[in-house]
Amino acid sequence: MLGLFKPKLPVDPDEFEWLMAGYAWLLQEFDGIEGLRGTGLVLPDGDYFPASRATGHMRAVELFDQVRAIAGMSDWQCDLYEGATDADPHVAHGHALRRLTAAQPLGTFGYADGRYHVTYNPDELARPQSLVATFAHELAHYLIHSARTRPPGGPELEEHATDLAAIFMGFGVFQANSARDFRQFQDAGEQGWQMRSSGYLSELSRVTALAMFVRLTDADAKAAEVALKDYLRGPFRKAIAALDHRHPRLAEEIAAVDLAEWR
Repeated sequence: MLGLFKPKLPVDPDEFEWLMAGYAWLLQEFDGIEGLRGTGLVLPDGDYFPASRATGHMRAVELFDQVRAIAGMSDWQCDLYEGATDADPHVAHGHALRRLTAAQPLGTFGYADGRYHVTYNPDELARPQSLVATFAHELAHYLIHSARTRPPGGPELEEHATDLAAIFMGFGVFQANSARDFRQFQDAGEQGWQMRSSGYLSELSRVTALAMFVRLTDADAKAAEVALKDYLRGPFRKAIAALDHRHPRLAEEIAAVDLAEWR
């Protein structure tokens, strides 16, 4: 009966089982637990991303290079290009109401003419945290492509594994904060709403994966919590408490995952 009152994870058991397998795979492919413990928790502050006067594409390049340096990928050949901007958000021309529930991709990763490349949506320059999350996600694609084996769950879950890899690289706060964005606005005679989503893992999965990163690396849980959106802080605390009570030997549990069962 006492077990009923222990804190529970924000995600269901199947999701958590996949997150465990995902971490097991990433640790197997990329430097193990000691390598992960050398990875810092990246925060949206001036220590990681100093203030800049750069604008437009030059600002995007600056942020991209900073993300690459933090991820230890500065020497990996990869070019950055502007992608498509968002479509016209007006419901109908001549109307004062606007909406945006779907947008152009926030970023892409590809290979052409002997080089890897990343594109980004220039509209994201107005949302630097989201742009950093996009760059981390696209570079995580590059990281995954360098692996010897495929992520657990096969091709259908490769994009989910890419989200997890970006968290594994230290960008969990950015991934969680950028998963969903809802805004209302009224200006210049127009009013409406804007809703965006990015990536494939849910907000709660990202928050749980961030909590796992914090406990695996001994990162500052309070710093991570404070940097999250207000409504994500409660689920993050819940995930930390559940890991501490139910999975106090998280690294050992992950090491025991049989990845053969996921192929």
